[in-house]
Amino acid sequence: MVLRKSLIVAKADLRMAMKVKMVKYSLVIMSLMAPIMAIGLVLLIALTAPAILVTTIPMLDSLFAPMIGIMAIIPATMISANALVGEREQNTLEPLLCTPLTNRELLIGKVLSSFIPTIILLLGSVLITEIATIIIFASVGANPVLFPGTASLYLLLVAGPILIVAIVSVMILISGKVKRVYEAYQSSGAIVIVFLIPMLLPMMSTSDLGNVNVNLVWLSNTITLLIASVLAIITSALAISRFNRDRMVSM
Repeated sequence: MVLRKSLIVAKADLRMAMKVKMVKYSLVIMSLMAPIMAIGLVLLIALTAPAILVTTIPMLDSLFAPMIGIMAIIPATMISANALVGEREQNTLEPLLCTPLTNRELLIGKVLSSFIPTIILLLGSVLITEIATIIIFASVGANPVLFPGTASLYLLLVAGPILIVAIVSVMILISGKVKRVYEAYQSSGAIVIVFLIPMLLPMMSTSDLGNVNVNLVWLSNTITLLIASVLAIITSALAISRFNRDRMVSM
């Protein structure tokens, strides 16, 4: 029952967010940008220097996997901003807060409105990149290599969803403090910077031959997961404890 009511809230929020052109187009453009860049670079190497294709994949993987995560997760900030702060701008927040929905049902619905489409975009980006690169490898007669690889899949599919929860929790926290959607974008979007850790740390250890320390990749991905988990736990606890419907209605 709780989930059913929360899904109704999520669907309503998503419909409202999709009415904003910037959100609607960003969902597609931003989520496809990183896979297109990664596939294009792999294709370029396959056409110009197929002999080094397999050896360059680890370096490309450590660079593009976090980028895929960032580009796929950023839309979560836009959806959640329009689902919370956007309702205040459109004068629909007060009627929602005055409904008989419990705080739990309302908060879960707000989280799902961003979580579900963002997870779909993230999985779609990973799947498109994997399939396209396998086709490229097969076309040049090379042995297929996962791209994103195992370490990157661990980062994207484990740390990614946790980071989405942290982003939405932050949005719930600041929804009673900001008055404009663009202010909410700036505040919650800063959390995505966490995904720069697995992008920059392995690059700092790259050898002169372009080899990446695999152990360091796993370490940076694990650090990212731990930071995302801590952020999600803290922000979720604060969002639940500080969510005050009466105060938000009065504002």
